[in-house]
Formats: sequence, structure tokens, C-alpha cells
Amino acid sequence: MQIVSAQKIDMSHHGITTACAVYLIHVKILDIKKRAKSIIDTITNRSWITSLGPIDRVSYDARAEKTIKKIVENILMKVDDKVTSDFGEYLVSDSAGNALNIQHGHTKIALAELWKEQASGNPGFDFHTESSTELIIYGEAKFKTSDSPYTLALDQIVNFVDDKKDLMELTDLKNFCSANAITNALNHKKGFIAAFSLNAVDHNKIFEKALKTASAQKLMVHNELYLIGVQV
Repeated sequence: MQIVSAQKIDMSHHGITTACAVYLIHVKILDIKKRAKSIIDTITNRSWITSLGPIDRVSYDARAEKTIKKIVENILMKVDDKVTSDFGEYLVSDSAGNALNIQHGHTKIALAELWKEQASGNPGFDFHTESSTELIIYGEAKFKTSDSPYTLALDQIVNFVDDKKDLMELTDLKNFCSANAITNALNHKKGFIAAFSLNAVDHNKIFEKALKTASAQKLMVHNELYLIGVQV
């Protein structure tokens, strides 16, 4: 994958006053099969479990086992040179996490499906990172083969925040984030990632439209907001 562009946006140039740090990242996927192999390696790596205490270790290992098997065997091992809808959201979320690690020094947290209780189709955020500013950053990934579904991602985040799903996840996230990040979350200091497939001739226009959505502006009451377009 390649980071085509990355920038911090001064929202005052868009007529919006906010203390939120807003970032745009454009990622391009260069080799679909290579990225699928990389995602398999990421998902099957259980190092995030080994550092936990014995009870948590056994519990999370049991939760992750069926999900890993399903994702790898039913989705990732079947990837060729075409991105299916099933594979697309994993591609978008993992690539967004990688981009944040490279560009902003974020720490990637294991895919949410691996540590939530059901085998798949998690009822909350798709992925998470911890920022270099010690904030938990909650991510939502959306993929379409012929669209740039930034609205779907942003609207879903707003709905999840309204339903307090970010707070519900803290009982698990405390096992994977720093104590300072958890304290910040309890003090309502956090950020969000809207990651989406980027299908357009004019990529800048897509980002401009995303910034102007009502949902994006609602999220700017928080500390950080990242819009990440993944071009396949």
C-alpha cells in the first residue's frame, strides 16, 4: 500500500470553528493479493493475547478462534485480483490502521471482531487505534466497489456515539490500551476514524464533500477526526 497524500485540515478555511484536529489520508492499494496475505498474518497473530493475565488470555483466545477461522478460510484465502464486498471492509480497516501507524505513530489494536463475544458481525466499531496523544480512536470502515461511502461511515459513527457504544467497549479496550488512554476516554477525550473505499476521478472532491457532511461536523466536538480514503 502507498500513502498518496496526508494532511491536517484547517477547518477555519471551511468556515468551521473547532478545536478538533482533523486529518485526511489517501491510501492506494498496489497489490491486492499481497495485502490479503498481510491481513492474514495480522489476524492470525495472537500476540495481543499473550500479554494478558491467564483468565483474560483464555477468554479472548476462545472468542478469537472461530472468528479467525471464518475470516481466513471463508474470505481471505479466497482473494484473487478482485476485491469482494466481504474482503473490502477488512482491506479498508487494516489499511487505515496501517496508514495511521505510519503517518501519525498510532498503535494498532487487534481487529474488534477478534475480541468481541460473537463470531462475526460486531455490533460496534470495526477497528481501533491508540494515538500518539494517548487517545482511543474508534474506527468504522465501509466498502463499495463503485462508490465512496464516506457518508455511511460517518453516519454510523454518529449513531454509535449516540448509542454510547464507544463507552460500552471500554471494558474490553482497557486490556489493550494504555492507562492514560482509558483515563482520557473516561474524561470524554477521544477521536474517530471514518475509513472508506475511494472510487472517484477527483479524490480531493470526495474529501471536501465528506468534511461538509453534518455527521463529520458533529464529530468535530471530539479531539481528533480522521477521514481515510482507500483506493483499490
